[in-house]
Amino acid sequence: MCSNAFAVFHREDFLITDIGLNNGVPFMELQGQPGRSFSVGGGDESYYAYTFVTNNGIFAASVALDEEGNKPYYSVDHFDIKKFQVGECVNHKTATGEPKFSGKMAKYVPKETIITNVSKAYTLQIIADDPDDDCETGEHIYKIFSSK
Repeated sequence: MCSNAFAVFHREDFLITDIGLNNGVPFMELQGQPGRSFSVGGGDESYYAYTFVTNNGIFAASVALDEEGNKPYYSVDHFDIKKFQVGECVNHKTATGEPKFSGKMAKYVPKETIITNVSKAYTLQIIADDPDDDCETGEHIYKIFSSK
């Protein structure tokens, strides 16, 4: 297996084995290596999100394709999602944290938000389409790989 993530999808990178909170930092442990896989098929129209449902909102460490289209770009999101199901609209609030991927861990490191509880975690693929009256961002949950 090559360590280069270009055009490679590793299912194990999205299979959650454990979730928790360490000094206010939500984390999930995965079978594979989070942040290694990223979407190339959809270009900037698709991204992966390692998502945490917390006492202060839904936060995610995200992986997309960079603007040049040849390597992963890591960022964070603060989602406004009514329920976790395929097709659900994904809206955004301001996120001030930073993503952290190391070994089998994916973390959302908050900068201003105090997080005291992680109740659920999801690994998602989100696709962007044209905004419409039902979904102003045009972003929808395309796949739910794993939840815990």
